[in-house]
Amino acid sequence: MVLGLLLSGCMGTTYDLYKPIDTSVKKIGMPPGNRYIAQDVKNLFRKNGWTVLIKETGGYRTTGKSGANVNLKTVKEPNPAYILYLYQERYDTCFPTFSDALIRYDLSIVEAKSGEQVYFQEGNDCRSRIAKKLELGLAPFFIK
Repeated sequence: MVLGLLLSGCMGTTYDLYKPIDTSVKKIGMPPGNRYIAQDVKNLFRKNGWTVLIKETGGYRTTGKSGANVNLKTVKEPNPAYILYLYQERYDTCFPTFSDALIRYDLSIVEAKSGEQVYFQEGNDCRSRIAKKLELGLAPFFIK
């Protein structure tokens, strides 16, 4: 019992929203795979009407003038409004259930056009509790 209290005291979550979220284009790029909380994050965005794309997908656009002086510029235009980066690792098993993974994670969301980080969340806890914390922290993305 004392060990459980000591372990739970070490678990925590930190998150920051750096600027208001634009929900007019509900597309977000995420890494492939569904291991641990990656699946929870994808399901959360899908449940709230977002399209989940695998990382930076999109096309290229060329603009400029062609004539005596050629002045063309080609830029990659990503489809998603935001891109999510996720680092996670399982480092133990949650007690007393033994069926829940103890996860350490670091999640960043970046505005695709500007490259500016708009959201950050990191922590360590049981996967089942992290899922609830993600829903709370990511709420600004789901405001209608």
